[in-house]
Amino acid sequence: MKKTLVALAALSAVSVFAQSSVTVFGTVDPSIRSQTINMVGGLSSSQTFLGNNGQGTTQVSFRGVEDLGGGLKAHFLVENDINVTDGRGVGVTAAGVATSVSALGSGGGELYAGIEGGFGRVLLGTPNTPSLLVQAGRQPYGTKIGSGFGGVMGSAHVREVGSVVYWTPNFSGFYAGLSYTPEVNAFETANPALIAGTLGTAGPLPTAKSKVDLGLFYNNGPLGAGLSFYQQEGAQKQVNLFGTYAFGPAKIFLGFHTQNNDTNPLAVDNTGWNVALNYSVTPTLDLSFNYGSLDDKLAANLDRKIGALGVKYSLSKRTSVYGKYVSETNDNVVAAGGVTDIRTFLVGVQHNF
Repeated sequence: MKKTLVALAALSAVSVFAQSSVTVFGTVDPSIRSQTINMVGGLSSSQTFLGNNGQGTTQVSFRGVEDLGGGLKAHFLVENDINVTDGRGVGVTAAGVATSVSALGSGGGELYAGIEGGFGRVLLGTPNTPSLLVQAGRQPYGTKIGSGFGGVMGSAHVREVGSVVYWTPNFSGFYAGLSYTPEVNAFETANPALIAGTLGTAGPLPTAKSKVDLGLFYNNGPLGAGLSFYQQEGAQKQVNLFGTYAFGPAKIFLGFHTQNNDTNPLAVDNTGWNVALNYSVTPTLDLSFNYGSLDDKLAANLDRKIGALGVKYSLSKRTSVYGKYVSETNDNVVAAGGVTDIRTFLVGVQHNF
């Protein structure tokens, strides 16, 4: 009888573990970069240095999934972004102040727990936004150098701290995502002098209005498309759009966005567009191109352009070497801090595990 109970307990434990799993995975992506910055008045600065995240995001991540039965699953994701250029965990700011750069720890990344089933997926924490998926889908470089992310693509929207994201199931290639971040209410401090000087006045801290990020997507066969709408009351509205078409070894990307500031709803801050191409010369060799332009509508007229050429050679399914040349130019250089253009050449290696 005792042996039978032990056997049943062991079988039960095996069954429980069989329904739950944790996967460790990640990326290491250092690159050697040569960069020249030209400024107004003929001034220039050149340097060669070791950079991080030239093609992928250096990180160690943990993903867990538990089968709850009845078609339900619980899951979590913890991403730890890492600075591969400095394993000491310290760095120096532009002002010469020592600061943490996270050799290993919470240096950024997705962090959430959620439930999924036939209804879709619900994520709580700091998940990626639908706008990020659209912005990264406008060209073959994702959010990395040469993409124009946070530049000619307008303000970058990656993740919102303390948000809830819902993703629908896939219906014949169509799916949607909705991110909602609740309002953070203002509060009074017992000692207003503590915040005087930081905010300039003593009193309540400002309220961060709620944020909504909605995305609609299609991916089936040679066609892909995405449309997102981001809004934070009193701050910003942004619409992002991309479309892709794959034929043979080639894939064409088209992207567009428009962004305006709610403090002046009648004024469009900027619009931007880009066209890109990825071409697989062989199953292991890819060539890529991206050109983007931002039209600034405000008085400062800070128009921007970016052009990028890239090559990637896959040594295996997990390891690749790559090179990029990126040129970025700014109009109205006085308002842009005097930088007329930045030219960057880099070569790197990416390993996924």
